[in-house]
Amino acid sequence: MEYYITPEQAAKQLGLDLYSIYQLADEGKLQAAVMTDGSIGISQISVNNLLPKEALPEYQLNASLKGIPISINEAGRKYKLNTSTLTRWMQRGLIHQLGKEGRKTLLDEADVAYCANVYRQNSGQGKWAFDDSGRPYKK
Repeated sequence: MEYYITPEQAAKQLGLDLYSIYQLADEGKLQAAVMTDGSIGISQISVNNLLPKEALPEYQLNASLKGIPISINEAGRKYKLNTSTLTRWMQRGLIHQLGKEGRKTLLDEADVAYCANVYRQNSGQGKWAFDDSGRPYKK
């Protein structure tokens, strides 16, 4: 069942002003409905779809790893992923590069763990596991 929140609650969750919420609803980026009492309700699911990947529950599972560097080779071994897949995700911006250590490229381990989890949930379909914002595609 769909859950609706007030435009004020949506604005707070997204860090926007009310005008922006109504504009997003007009553009179809937020689903809005007139409630039985005549007030406007905003779909919680449509709000969640606009949140950054870091706010997703799937990402929060490994949030404690945020900012911890891991090399591409080490990440490949630890998360059982091909290093070319990790490199491609880094190039797409799904995994943040934290820097270099000699010839090693250091990745943000929280991003790696998140991507590995989504990849596995999508049956190893790495190319199609994420949309352009780094969110998992819905099956």
